[in-house]
This record gives sequence, structure tokens and C-alpha cells, in this order.
Amino acid sequence: MNAPITFPPAAPVLKLTRAPAEKWAATLTEERRRLQEDQEALRERESNLRDYEARLRTLQAEIEAGRGAPAADSRPTAVPFARPTSKAPFADDAALQAAWEKLHRAREILEAEQAHLRDDRVVLRDQQTEVKRRLEAVAVREARVLEREEMIAAAQEPIAAEHTMSAMTRLTRGPFEMARAVFGGKK
Repeated sequence: MNAPITFPPAAPVLKLTRAPAEKWAATLTEERRRLQEDQEALRERESNLRDYEARLRTLQAEIEAGRGAPAADSRPTAVPFARPTSKAPFADDAALQAAWEKLHRAREILEAEQAHLRDDRVVLRDQQTEVKRRLEAVAVREARVLEREEMIAAAQEPIAAEHTMSAMTRLTRGPFEMARAVFGGKK
């Protein structure tokens, strides 16, 4: 007889090693300790912020007391942000308002002048480019005229006798020269 065949199980068996319980306990203890330290730090910061807020409120009350509005819990101490005893340059609101209006008006005038200057620069730049363009066009035209004049001068060489003859002589010779040209005579 044949030996029975055994097949492996359908699902593979996963073999994991488990960490010892002591390791998990140590990790949990460490996390708890960190959380407690963070909570203590937050409580200390909160306490410091409350103290700082109280100091700021006291300081604000002293400042308001120095301005003439007496605070209920104000003490006669030196006010750190009090104005000097001499009169400020703009003590009343009307003078301050007038000074601000002058400042705003001066700024508006400055901005308008800057805009005009900018526009003038743009116009000047455009004019300069137009002048350069026209100069180049004139130079091209002058070159063309010079070429034409040279061509005309080369094509027309005046005859010396023609200039020395009188008008009557040229008039009477005209028909004979024409006949010579037609019948092939010499000049």
C-alpha cells in the first residue's frame, strides 16, 4: 500500500513574534510621562500669560490715569507714556486736522506733478523716436536723389559745339541733322 499524502493547509500560517508585555508597558509608561510633562508646561505657560495680562491691564490703567481719566485702582506713580509738560505742537484737534489736510493736499499736488512729469517724459521719448525715424527717411531720400543725379549726369554729356552755337544756327541746322539721321549721313 501506498503511503498517505498530506497536503499543507489551505491558508498559510503566519508566525509572528510577539513583543514581551514588559516592552509594551515601558512604552506606555514613557508616553504617559511625556503627556504629563507637556500638560505641566502648558499650565505654566497659561499661568505666565495670566500674569502678563494682569500687568498689561495695570499698565493700561496707569496710562489712562495719566491722560486725565482717573482709574479706580490707580496709584500715584510715574506714568511711563505721559506727554511732557510743554504744549504739544498740535494740542487741539482743529490744528491737527488742518495740518493733516495740508499734508494730504501737498501729497496730491506732488502726485499730480509726478504724473505730469511722467507724461512729459513719454511725449519727449516719442518725439525723439519720431525725429530719428524722420532723419533716417531723409537720409534714404538724399541717397536716392544723389543716385538719380549721377545717372542723369552720366547719360547726358553736353556737346561743346552745342553750347557755343547761337539759337538761330541751331534752329536752321535742325532739319538738316534730321535728314542726315534718316538717310544715314555723317554728322
